[in-house]
Amino acid sequence: MKKILSLGVLTVCGLTLAACNGANNSADNKKTESTSASQTKAEDVYFKDDTLKIEMATLKILGTEVLPADENLFREKPQLAITYEVTNDSKEPISASTVWIACMGLTQEGSDTINKLNVGMTPQDEKFAEYTEHQLDDIKPGGTAKAIISYDLDDTETPVILKANQGMAGKELGEKTINLK
Repeated sequence: MKKILSLGVLTVCGLTLAACNGANNSADNKKTESTSASQTKAEDVYFKDDTLKIEMATLKILGTEVLPADENLFREKPQLAITYEVTNDSKEPISASTVWIACMGLTQEGSDTINKLNVGMTPQDEKFAEYTEHQLDDIKPGGTAKAIISYDLDDTETPVILKANQGMAGKELGEKTINLK
């Protein structure tokens, strides 16, 4: 039940950010048409050195860890846990999980397909308490919050490819290979 609720909340957050990003892009396009000074430079939006920069936020990946399956912690499968922090660069409150879900996609190669990884249950391990404390809270403009997300793994050997986009329907900004061993 918790997993379904978590997935529902993350989906709503992602759609909200995509809608906000689309609205911001429309407003930016109108500004760009009227004056060249308001154009967003390519270097203002990027993914490099574990940092994603979009107009609304800056996301920094802090670490990755493979967690073993553990029924006591509600993990049915091994998981890839990713800790990160988000700084709100907009004038409106935003949540860290909204930025992650809207901008990051993870895949892992199978024998015949490229598998999209599913978001797993948020890790309940005590060592992640600082990341779970505010991950669904709104971050004030200029504020920063830490968060964690996990993905279920069927294969703990094959590297995971993380692709960063400028929002759900935005252009690809870069990728990172996460070695699981």
